Amino acid sequence: MALVIPTVKAQTHQLDEVFVTANRIGQSLESISSEVDSLNKTELQTMGNASLSQALAKLPGFQSTAYGQHSVYLRGADSRMTSLYIEGIRIESHDTVGSRLGGGVPWEMLPLEMVDHLEVVRGASSSLYGSDAMGGVVQLFTKTGAVNDKPKFSQSLGSHGLRQTTGQVSGRRGAIDYAIQVSTNASNGYDTRPDITHTPDKEDSAKHFGMVKLGYDLNPVHRVEWVVFKTIQAYKSAPSTSGDNDITNHNHIAGNKVEWQSGWDANNLSRLRYTQSEVAADSNDPNNGNDIPWNYKTIASTLAFDHEWVSSVGKISGLLERKQDQFKADENYWSGSLSNTAVDQQRSQSAAGLGYNLKQAQHLLNASVRADNYSSIGTHASYSLSYGYEFQPMWTAIVIQSTGFRAPTLEQQYGIYGVTTLLPESNLSREIALQFQNGKSSGRISLFENTISDLITTNVASTSCTYGSYCYYNIDKVKIQGVSFSAKTRIQDLNFQSSIDLLNPLYDSGTNAGKQLSLRSKKAMHFSADKQFDNHRAGVELQYVGKRFDDAANTVELPSYVLINLWSKTVLSSEWSWVNRIDNLFNRKYQQYGCTYSGVNTCNYAMPGTTFFTSVQWQPK
Repeated sequence: MALVIPTVKAQTHQLDEVFVTANRIGQSLESISSEVDSLNKTELQTMGNASLSQALAKLPGFQSTAYGQHSVYLRGADSRMTSLYIEGIRIESHDTVGSRLGGGVPWEMLPLEMVDHLEVVRGASSSLYGSDAMGGVVQLFTKTGAVNDKPKFSQSLGSHGLRQTTGQVSGRRGAIDYAIQVSTNASNGYDTRPDITHTPDKEDSAKHFGMVKLGYDLNPVHRVEWVVFKTIQAYKSAPSTSGDNDITNHNHIAGNKVEWQSGWDANNLSRLRYTQSEVAADSNDPNNGNDIPWNYKTIASTLAFDHEWVSSVGKISGLLERKQDQFKADENYWSGSLSNTAVDQQRSQSAAGLGYNLKQAQHLLNASVRADNYSSIGTHASYSLSYGYEFQPMWTAIVIQSTGFRAPTLEQQYGIYGVTTLLPESNLSREIALQFQNGKSSGRISLFENTISDLITTNVASTSCTYGSYCYYNIDKVKIQGVSFSAKTRIQDLNFQSSIDLLNPLYDSGTNAGKQLSLRSKKAMHFSADKQFDNHRAGVELQYVGKRFDDAANTVELPSYVLINLWSKTVLSSEWSWVNRIDNLFNRKYQQYGCTYSGVNTCNYAMPGTTFFTSVQWQPK
């Protein structure tokens, strides 16, 4: 008896009955109190050559930067405070590269074409997922083979010499289901640093992905599943000094999973899963010390057991987890001076948790608690408690209080800037929400406050590490208050979706008390509409991001911007379809990220301007 994987119904954006990420095993939408969302394959295909971070930025509560090391800010929380899973495989990196302070998810390495559908849970979720899930959780799912599946193939072209090819074969034969997917993506690139001269003057890139997924139903109640995937990325990045050569970067993510699932009876479901992921990045130094080369690798191995029991008084779940982290980094130099010492460290973590869910008449109750014990930092406990009341048909009022934490990375503890006595970052999240749901329309307004304590940062004046400067340290508090509104509806052949996020993300203490968190906008809005015309569907998207600051001291302002995108999908025949997309229709010039030093932004990281994407897709009958 396999776990039911959730999907999203095309066009109406309505979630099906089971949503996996909200409780690790699977939960009906009506019994979930957290704010959740999902994107399916049809929706993802119309996004063209978007990155995963750019796709998430179209959802309520998300902001992102998509230059170099991509970042995702969920409800204003830092990028490293959102957990990512692929088919239950934890993806994380312990290194600090470029703009990604303190590691986190390497969002830029993940090709969107690998995703069959994705799920999002907003709000602190460490009581289910442990470290990092302070802002929320994103989980990606790949294709599962079915009886009537047919091969799929697509060929795509786009701006800046983009070439993309994808292929997929999947199906089911008796008790065995399978899915095999490959993709390759290459681009000639564009000039990402027009403010300096560099060779070459365009930064090219290439990305390749492969995945195999096999499932076997041992009998009607027992199933085993195996997943293995790898994505490889190579790209050029502009140097920091004018007149220099571009830097060559090589990255990869690899993951595998072996899982056993059992539906013992109608009231008991168990899952035993072993997963391992590897995230690696390296770069060269073509300019004799003007840039810092790196060579990092993070390996995360996890053994987890989940069980759910459906009783007469609600659903009771339990989890046990054992995780091993390993981080390796080579020694490197900048301008002849030691920049990083070699690191080869590991740690172990053991966790146990309990969960409870009750949906009875108009009442909804969800509770979970989890304790994580680390070999390096000791024990940290997290909890979540929520209550919902359906005061009118289709209208529910919800209150949520939850906590989260993030353990310092091995680089933050043992690297040249590391401090072994760092405390975990932690947060307390409170939310009041009003939710509406019927067959064609849904909406939610959430008022939330997220207080983050012991935030880890770095500063030139911090001296308690081997390097003697720029050492990691904990600061007191950050407070993020906000209102998030989202709505979806369908009127005949027209679909509408909108979201408005109003944030007040501030440092609550320390040198920058009262200042706005860097790279976070106080205002963000997204609107989209699409309509069916015979064999054609066309859509328009509008995205607004308010002004942000490039630095914690708020000395350099990054102006607001508005982007308008167009897309269409045409069914050419029973086997052929054609997707077209134009992003940034009016060629808006904007900057998502800078490099502020001593109150001055010393670089111009350019975005690509207007781009087009066209893709022909074939699936035989």
